[in-house]
Amino acid sequence: AIAAEFGVSRPVVREALRTLEARGLIRTENGRGAIVQPVTSELLSHYFHLAISVDETALVELLEVRKGLEVESARLATLRATDADLDALAATVEQMHAAVGKSEVYTDLDAQLHLHIAEATHNTTLYHLIDSIRGPLRDTIEAGLRSRANRVHHLRVQELHELLVDAMRARDPDQAAAIMALHFDEAVQHIAGAAHSRREEDTTA
Repeated sequence: AIAAEFGVSRPVVREALRTLEARGLIRTENGRGAIVQPVTSELLSHYFHLAISVDETALVELLEVRKGLEVESARLATLRATDADLDALAATVEQMHAAVGKSEVYTDLDAQLHLHIAEATHNTTLYHLIDSIRGPLRDTIEAGLRSRANRVHHLRVQELHELLVDAMRARDPDQAAAIMALHFDEAVQHIAGAAHSRREEDTTA
C-alpha cells in the first residue's frame, strides 16, 4: 500500500522502514507490520552528543539553549505543579544537600531535580527538549564539578537549587525564573572559563 501510494518500489519502502526503525521512530513486528513509537528525547539527544564531541563550543551553546528552556520550565512548573510535584522537588533538594562534594551522586540528583521541574510543567514537549539536552551535558558537567570546582562552588550551586525550590513552593513564578536564569548564567561562566583555560594549556603545551 505504501509503495502504491508513493509510487515507489517495494525495496525502496523496505529500506525506508529499516532507516526509520534504526532511528527509533518505528518498530517492526512479524504479522503486525510497522508500529509508530512514542515520542522520546533519544533522537535529539544523539544529535547533541555528536555536537559536543565534534566542537567544544557546542557545550556552551547547549547551555545557553537549555537556559531558555529551563527558565520557562521553572516559571510554568511554579504555576502548574501539584503538591506531589513540589514534595518530590523538596525531597530531591534534601538529598542533594547531603551529597554536596560527591560529584557523581550530586550530578545524578541535579539531573533528577531538573527533570522533575520539567515534569511539573505538565508540558510533554518541553520535558523531552530539556531531557534531550541534559543527557549529553551530564558527563561533562560532572567532570567539571569533580576536577575544577571547590566546595565553595558546590555550596553555591546547592544554594541556588534550594532557593529555586523555595520560590516554586511559594508559587512565585518570576522569582523562580530569575533564580533559574542566575543558576545558568553562573554555570555558563564557569564552564566557558574552564574551556578557555584548556585551550590556553593546549596552545602552550
